[in-house]
Amino acid sequence: MKILFLGDYSNLHGTLATYLRGHGHEVTLVSDGCRCMDLESDIRLARRRGLFSGYDYLYKIMNLMPRLAGYDVVQLINPHFFSLKPGKLIYFFKELARQNGSMFLSLAGNDHFFVRQCVLGEMFRFSEFRVGKELTPLVQRNPDHEAGYLLPSVRNFSQDLYGRLDGAMAVLPEYDMAARPELGDRLVFTNLPVDLAELQPLPFSLDGKVRILVGMRSENIDSKGTSVLLEAAKIAEKRLPDRVEAMNVRDLPWRQYKEALGTAHVVLDQLYSYSPGMNGLSTMALGRVAGTGAQPEYYEYLEEKTRPIFELSPQSAEEIAARLCDLVTDPDRLKSMAAEGRRLVERHNDVAVVAKRYLDHWENTLNRK
Repeated sequence: MKILFLGDYSNLHGTLATYLRGHGHEVTLVSDGCRCMDLESDIRLARRRGLFSGYDYLYKIMNLMPRLAGYDVVQLINPHFFSLKPGKLIYFFKELARQNGSMFLSLAGNDHFFVRQCVLGEMFRFSEFRVGKELTPLVQRNPDHEAGYLLPSVRNFSQDLYGRLDGAMAVLPEYDMAARPELGDRLVFTNLPVDLAELQPLPFSLDGKVRILVGMRSENIDSKGTSVLLEAAKIAEKRLPDRVEAMNVRDLPWRQYKEALGTAHVVLDQLYSYSPGMNGLSTMALGRVAGTGAQPEYYEYLEEKTRPIFELSPQSAEEIAARLCDLVTDPDRLKSMAAEGRRLVERHNDVAVVAKRYLDHWENTLNRK
């Protein structure tokens, strides 16, 4: 099969592309390298900042379009697969559909339908936009971030694009929940892919202090709540200076960040998610304890009985620190969570398992057409 991945978040498409290429498929990945993560892509397409950057970016896309033709499948990372406004996006979507086989969407990151459900507050108890009915720090500091997804032009574009899709893949339960009413049986839940061969579990030694790592990306500190998590780690370190070491890294490329993960025992990822993302899953794959989203809905989607994740949801730094102190003073629990976290990823996120779900959905749709 000839497959085009257009865009990438945290190596989601990159992991799938590498696996599928190794199993006989012809695959092309176009992305911006996920900015500071500096991930590999076959064709690097990034929008620079500054005067006339929009014209430069559009010129690059126009020149690139002839190379993005003749694929059996085009898999978009998000409705906003290029950094363009809705009118231009739908034009390029139609051109891609005209020049290729079937159009699919990976439901990853924010789009109109997901943000709408977050703001309504009926489906989700909390999100990066609301905690109950209260505005989060992200929205308080940057109300345009939320408002942009809810503009009539973005709503109309999203409805148009969703209506034209041949199929879609939800990589987290919350994305499935929000999009299912719009997409019905065109949508399948796949989970996120993890390359377990690349992320081998490391020895979990507790001879010294428990090292708690908070990795930050400057662009999403508010949306992930990592400033709160870093404060919690520092409070725990202050309360238990002989038992805890708080660690912080920022804006590291993926290869360096992966090395940092290996030096920690506990990695605090994000505060507002229902499910672990790629960072949390990579942490667990390495045999570390992940502090991240793990709401009941996540475990229900997986039909998973174990609970190896240090569950994080909107709480104060003091509350999280108190729970961290309880955790680090229980070495047996730490070791058990680390080991079971790896096994959970093996069961549900092995790239071979997730790639098969993608392949099945592509092939079923192509055959149906």
